[in-house]
Amino acid sequence: MNQDQVSEQLFGYTNRLSVRAGETIEVKVSSGFSSRYAADLVRIFSADPNPTWQGIDIRPIQAAFEGTYPSINKPSRPGSYGIIPFGNTNVAKDATFSIRFQPRLVRDTPQALFSFVDISGNAVSITIQTEGLKIEAFGETSGVPFEIETGRWYEARLSITREHLHLVGYLVDTGTRCFELKSRWSGEKTAFSTLLLAAAHQPSTTSVFSSFFNGRLEDPLLLRGTHLPERVADTPLAKSEILACWDFGIDIPTSNIRDKGPSRFDGKLHNLPTRAVRGSRWSGEEMCWRHATDEYAAIHFHESDLYDCEWETDFTFDVPVDLPSGVYGIRLKCENAEDIIPFFVRPAQHAARASVALLFSTLTYVAYANHPRSNFNPAYVERRHAWDAYPHHPAEWPQFGRSLYDLHSDGSGIMFSSTLRPLLNMRPGYVAYVDDRGSGLRHFPADMHLVAWCAAKDIPVDIVTDHDLEAEGSRALEDYSLVLTVTHPEYHTARTLDAIESFVALGGSFGYLGGNGFYWRVATSEAFPDAIEIRRGETGGRAWEAEPGEYFHAFDGRNGGLWLKNDRPPQRLVGVGMSAYGEFTGSYYRRTAASYDQRFTWLFDGIDGETFGDFGFSGGGAAGFEVDIVDSSLGTPLDAVVLAQSEKYVGEYYCVPEKAVTFEPTSSSQIRADLCFIPKPLDNFVFSAGSILFCGSLPVNDFRNDISKLLENMVRRCLAGKDAA
Repeated sequence: MNQDQVSEQLFGYTNRLSVRAGETIEVKVSSGFSSRYAADLVRIFSADPNPTWQGIDIRPIQAAFEGTYPSINKPSRPGSYGIIPFGNTNVAKDATFSIRFQPRLVRDTPQALFSFVDISGNAVSITIQTEGLKIEAFGETSGVPFEIETGRWYEARLSITREHLHLVGYLVDTGTRCFELKSRWSGEKTAFSTLLLAAAHQPSTTSVFSSFFNGRLEDPLLLRGTHLPERVADTPLAKSEILACWDFGIDIPTSNIRDKGPSRFDGKLHNLPTRAVRGSRWSGEEMCWRHATDEYAAIHFHESDLYDCEWETDFTFDVPVDLPSGVYGIRLKCENAEDIIPFFVRPAQHAARASVALLFSTLTYVAYANHPRSNFNPAYVERRHAWDAYPHHPAEWPQFGRSLYDLHSDGSGIMFSSTLRPLLNMRPGYVAYVDDRGSGLRHFPADMHLVAWCAAKDIPVDIVTDHDLEAEGSRALEDYSLVLTVTHPEYHTARTLDAIESFVALGGSFGYLGGNGFYWRVATSEAFPDAIEIRRGETGGRAWEAEPGEYFHAFDGRNGGLWLKNDRPPQRLVGVGMSAYGEFTGSYYRRTAASYDQRFTWLFDGIDGETFGDFGFSGGGAAGFEVDIVDSSLGTPLDAVVLAQSEKYVGEYYCVPEKAVTFEPTSSSQIRADLCFIPKPLDNFVFSAGSILFCGSLPVNDFRNDISKLLENMVRRCLAGKDAA
């Protein structure tokens, strides 16, 4: 698949996931067709394509933007780089440019360490590849054989005169020369206008930049005259020798490249390369970059970095002030292609509120955005076709970027994820797994089971998202009596946790209807408002692990990893925390003796059996896949009551690694889901299902089942304003 184009396909994204009624949302579309595409507004009530139940429920809504628009095929260009403009100054005559580099991936194709570009797009570039290094100057190439070691720090110096380009390389750890290349060129009339870092300019192709470097750069330096000593040392240079001196240790949370030299040639980073990483001077004495910026003055570039597709806006939607809060979609159609871009509408600023709010886990959606899951196989394609499910899989479209669960091509973990791109697994009808016991849905499509349930039970709800809590704090939850989460509220910031804690402390009731919640800490940034960052630490169920000394976020300078290891365990917030994970299979709950206490008669009204939940559209049962339990040592309140526990899982299950302190056998008693109830002093409560699969059981038998009844009892009690317990 062409990395730039999306020929004969239709994709889009919006500039925001959540919008208030009365505000505006921008829609950005790429269409590879020759004919115009159609756009309209839909409200989404169900996103499950499983033909054994009601299926996807999408209802058209009249909107002012409805109509047709010209198809424009827009590229997606991953790859991070830096751009430093020189203005009108011709800096590269009789000068030496120096930079340190640490390759993380070396292969047969060239990767550019840096490029000097003139106003016509002609360039002098230094590239690395398996056979060594090359100077590419205005179409002429010369090279030097050299075996480059990944993970080792080098320093490259390029002397530019009117007649020669002279490249010398050094080993940073010894200061000695390791390669040298001298090339003739006619540069007397050349005036360089721009310095590119980690990329090359390719004016003859559709891509603006290419040959992206996979590795770390540090200490770009531009000196007057020729400076190619036999050895290099980490010693200060005379100020008179320095034209420009860029310090990557400055403004780490931003995209700024700061020049500390006299020229003040400041630049910008693009596509969010990774900062707050160890440079060549890292001593191991300090683990937090804020305390030793000189040791973290490196930037890790990747060819797969992507912050913003930068598509132009096709049209805007001025959301009517009276549009009901709900889950909506921009539906795009062209010939045989269709895309629905979901977004969330909150009530207008001063409009009346419902008593119940659904808290959508948009931070978790972004964390998993475009995660391919390694399951794109013939069985998946067959299921997708048979169910007429969403027709695209992230594995087919790498140009739209990956998730926080994936690796860059150099093997490093992806630390940033953004909403400014098509999010293929956040679509109605997207199937995550071939689930022989159910629908195989995760995240947004699975969460819509709860929306369908609310509609079926005629329970008015408003929509709130993690992003709203991050922006507004506890104000986003004001006036609600009950807030319900969706299936997997895994990723949170300090501000979103603060908002939930404040809501409960002020008398709100909170229903945690998922599992593996409040688990990982992520950071947001004013400089990159549409991205989140994670640093996966030394424990937790993780797809990769941050390198030593790189556990502190670049965005906010705070320690990353599990909330448990940041002394905010989920047990303290909702009574339960992640204990085990396994196959995508569900089991049932069995009531405990405590559940028969008269305080909870109202909650189990209409539920006759001792067990319940042995059914569901997610794994065939209400309890499973990723499950949570109470733990008083981690903060479960003493007055928390376990009302039911799961039993008898199908397939392999494992305890989370943070539970293992010594090499003792894992206890099977830790592999369960605890359904927990915590009474609160203001006649409010916290209810926790302890299982990701809980909401998948709601639709069974047309929403007439024990799981549905349990949740309805809880919600109706809250709506009636009665004491919880």
